[in-house]
Amino acid sequence: MREMNDSPRGGRQANGWLRPRAETRNAIRYLDTIRERWWLIAGLTLLAVLAALVYVETATKQYRAEATILITPVSNSEASNTGLGLITESNDPTQTVSTAARLISTPAVAQLTKSRLKLPGSAQALLGDISVEPIAQSSLVAVQAQRGSAAGAALVATAFAKEAVEFATTQLHAAIAAQLPALERQLASLPPAERTGVGTLGQRIAALQALETVPNPTLRVASVATIPSSPSSPQKKLALAAGLVAGLIIGLGAAFASQALDPRLRREEQLRELFRLPILTHIPRVDRTRGAGPLAPSRLTPAATEAYRTLRATVAATVGEDHRSILVTGSSEGEGKSTTAINYAMALAMAGRRVLLIEGDLRRPRLAQALGIGPITAGVGAVLVNQINMVDAVITSELSENFGLLLVERTAVSLADRLSLPTARKLVEEALELADYVVIDSPPLTDVIDTLPLAQEVDTVLIVARIGTSSLKRLESLGELLEQGGITPAGVVVVGRERFSGGYYYGTATATEQVA
Repeated sequence: MREMNDSPRGGRQANGWLRPRAETRNAIRYLDTIRERWWLIAGLTLLAVLAALVYVETATKQYRAEATILITPVSNSEASNTGLGLITESNDPTQTVSTAARLISTPAVAQLTKSRLKLPGSAQALLGDISVEPIAQSSLVAVQAQRGSAAGAALVATAFAKEAVEFATTQLHAAIAAQLPALERQLASLPPAERTGVGTLGQRIAALQALETVPNPTLRVASVATIPSSPSSPQKKLALAAGLVAGLIIGLGAAFASQALDPRLRREEQLRELFRLPILTHIPRVDRTRGAGPLAPSRLTPAATEAYRTLRATVAATVGEDHRSILVTGSSEGEGKSTTAINYAMALAMAGRRVLLIEGDLRRPRLAQALGIGPITAGVGAVLVNQINMVDAVITSELSENFGLLLVERTAVSLADRLSLPTARKLVEEALELADYVVIDSPPLTDVIDTLPLAQEVDTVLIVARIGTSSLKRLESLGELLEQGGITPAGVVVVGRERFSGGYYYGTATATEQVA
């Protein structure tokens, strides 16, 4: 990429390959998050529904029965009704019924009901099982009782309604008993001519005497409770619906929380949101039980081998045959970067090209072990300090006579600073004198910056990203780092396809897919 080193570094160009953050589509990303983590949402929803079902089957069943009381207010203009505690008419009938409901729902009525039915517990506890509410747009008050048995609920509701009427009657008779003797004495002191007539004291006494022998005229049990046929709680359909809704809410919350806490690459669409780069190939997943570390060609599946041949073709089609030096990098460990470098180089060698694979990770060298090569006595470190010529440090791989290796002989953190721009240029130029193509396995540039000078000197940079492993934030940081260095990668190698999509032989992608 020498010809690109004069391009502006730092800052984003309007037509650059790194997408501005503003171009991301939030609504679509939300839908994609749901699609990626549908299993989490479905699992939590299923658990919530199962929990609701267990609750329905194990919870103590409660039954609710209802009796009604008719409210018949009396006129508040009659003097005989004064001080008797009767329910009187008002301008708002609804308010009258509400007042009656509050008068009915008292601890005294609950105590009378408890005593009549010989119920255990306190009167206050019984009152907690009773609700007294006006029935809308009517003169009726509903007395509802909730108990553990259907018959018990009906019995308590009916008894509470009757005791409420009897308690009101008792209070009425007590008020009459308190007033009547004094009125009778007052009547006896009057002259006979004043004892009769409309509105006289005698008529008031007669009205009170009439009320003294009848129930409270403002309250009457309109209907007794019937035994309910089914429990009021738990309600199976309602509980399952609540479990379903709660499960969906919890599942969606968990999915978005998971996305926020673990923003890994889940689909290729996320790469399109970050980069304007082609996807060069799709490398299928390889069974990692075959061994850890980078995978040599002998450990690949036929589908993976074919994918690297595809990479050879798509890189040539994208950047041209004259781009002879290629650096392979990624955003973090475990993405398949070294495996891609090894097998892309091997694919070039199998096409008859002389290839030199250079190990650029001076801190954690792993290629020798992956390729089954013994201890390296002289390698990249010796070349950097000019202890040996590159031609003498190159090892010919047993895989192909066209495949040369320049490996790191030991962990050499102290040599990382040697990779300055002039040293990197010299290293690439000497390598190109020995081979048709030079492939450099770089450590993740977001972790260590050692090989950035090499990335600025090679003709082509490939980014490797693994579905389910690569961090979106690290990929974005890698893109910013490369752009600031004046580097435009050739494209992205995606490891671990989202789904099987069929080639005839191995199901690998066979054409460059533009991230646009």
